Amino acid sequence: MRNKLVSALGALAMAGAATVLTAPQASALAASPAQVCGPGYKVVDSEKLINRDVWVYLTYNSSNGYNCVVTVRDVAGAPVHMSAGLTVAGSPQKNDTGYYGSYAGPVYAHAAGKCVKWNGWFSDNDQSSYESPWGHCG
Repeated sequence: MRNKLVSALGALAMAGAATVLTAPQASALAASPAQVCGPGYKVVDSEKLINRDVWVYLTYNSSNGYNCVVTVRDVAGAPVHMSAGLTVAGSPQKNDTGYYGSYAGPVYAHAAGKCVKWNGWFSDNDQSSYESPWGHCG
């Protein structure tokens, strides 16, 4: 009985951890990555900014070989300094930085067959940011 209880608690803990690390549903955001990037773009990676209700999304459109990055608030609010950025191996970084109420971006780059780095940040009184390592190659 004790082993079953420990197994059940372990499964619940793992399910809870997975829930914490999962990006919110698009309907819960001020704007969804698909709305911002456009038709055909699918989320391939995401990162929640530390201590913020803000997510940075990397999307890809397999029909045209373009990536799109957007930094999205969970709830629209007063404009704050935000950024979304994308770098394709061998090319300069592209950014969208400004004061936005819902999202920064979209930032597009053709990346078929190449590695990318993507980033985003959000700043009101304190800045929170994310920058990925090189990845999503191909």
